[in-house]
Amino acid sequence: MKRIKIIIGKYFKDSPSFIKAGILAAAAVICAAALYVSDNSETVKKNEKGETVLKREEGEEQTIHEMQVKIGESGENREIEIPVSGKKYDTEEIRELFKDAGKELETLILGENQSLDEVRYDLDLIHEIPGTGIQAEWETDNYDVIDIQGRDGLPDSGVRVRLTARLSYGEEQAAHEFYVCVFPPLLSEDEQMMKNLMEKVSLSDEKTKTEDYIVLPDSVDGKTVRWKYGTEKRAFAVLVLGMGASCMLVVSSSQRKKEEEKKIIRQMKIDYPQIINKFNLYIRAGMTIRRAWFCIAQDYEKKQGMKDKGICRRKAYEEMISTMNQIRGGITEGEAYENYGARCNMSIYRKFGSLLSQNLRKGSKGLTELLGREAEEAFEERKNLAKKLGEEAGTKLVIPLFLMLIVVFVIVIVPAFFSISI
Repeated sequence: MKRIKIIIGKYFKDSPSFIKAGILAAAAVICAAALYVSDNSETVKKNEKGETVLKREEGEEQTIHEMQVKIGESGENREIEIPVSGKKYDTEEIRELFKDAGKELETLILGENQSLDEVRYDLDLIHEIPGTGIQAEWETDNYDVIDIQGRDGLPDSGVRVRLTARLSYGEEQAAHEFYVCVFPPLLSEDEQMMKNLMEKVSLSDEKTKTEDYIVLPDSVDGKTVRWKYGTEKRAFAVLVLGMGASCMLVVSSSQRKKEEEKKIIRQMKIDYPQIINKFNLYIRAGMTIRRAWFCIAQDYEKKQGMKDKGICRRKAYEEMISTMNQIRGGITEGEAYENYGARCNMSIYRKFGSLLSQNLRKGSKGLTELLGREAEEAFEERKNLAKKLGEEAGTKLVIPLFLMLIVVFVIVIVPAFFSISI
């Protein structure tokens, strides 16, 4: 038992994420259980007569109660939804409700204002009194003072305005009138100064409409005003575009480099079966490993010298030329072949280099059979690569074909659409 505890303790010690996950799962279970009990602990209420009742909410909105019902002693519990319409008032209750609603409106519409006797901010003219279902529409006797355009040009002494709320509940209607005193909004010193400055600019604009220019005020409220053109933001746009282009250039360069590396790897995979076959052919013809290597490298070097042929450089052959020069420079053949595989940095070329190096140490017996098997494997690999390249080419053609399909649809549908006479 003790050993089991030690094993369990070690397991959780080595895997603290399981402990956190377990605590989180336990917390979720506890919260879900508490919420389930809270949501399902309510019992059905009964009135004074012992009848089962459901509470009706005030207002005109309908509420849905999810209930369980069992009919008879042997019946099953069934889940049903009971729609309960909002509570409606009789005529006397509606009149009392309108009276209370009118008084409540005077508080609800204040917004940021402290009192209706001093209105300096926008009133919140609501269209429904919360929790009652009563609708409200508004009228005023001075739309120049209270409207959606604001309250510019008000005198400091304020303007008294009558507001009328047209209340309605079903077929019943009522009106509630009250007065508000609207004052100009309170401005800070800076806001007042800017307002005075704009007034001066507007006045100067009116005076110089027939001139070629407008005279800007040089002082406001006794303070000197200095003018200059606003900061142009086009330079920032150029900076952002330049930085974005730089990032795209770096990304594009990196992507292009990766594509070139992939192209070289693909090219080396294609060249490998050809190199193995040539090498195997020369070995079977009685050449030594060194002589066969030199023949392949020199043949490629000769073709590269024929500029009119336009033969591109291929890394596998280029590295063979480097290996040939190293051997001529005094490096042992085995080391040169292994270095060749390391520089090519591909498993198949490393295997080829190791194969040649080992046969130099152990002798060339059985080399042709090994090269033959390697050639067969390389040929199969090349077929698979050709198949894969064909699939990739087909995938790349999907987008152009889709774009061509869209163009065809446009060419066919647009003339037909314009030819329809409505």
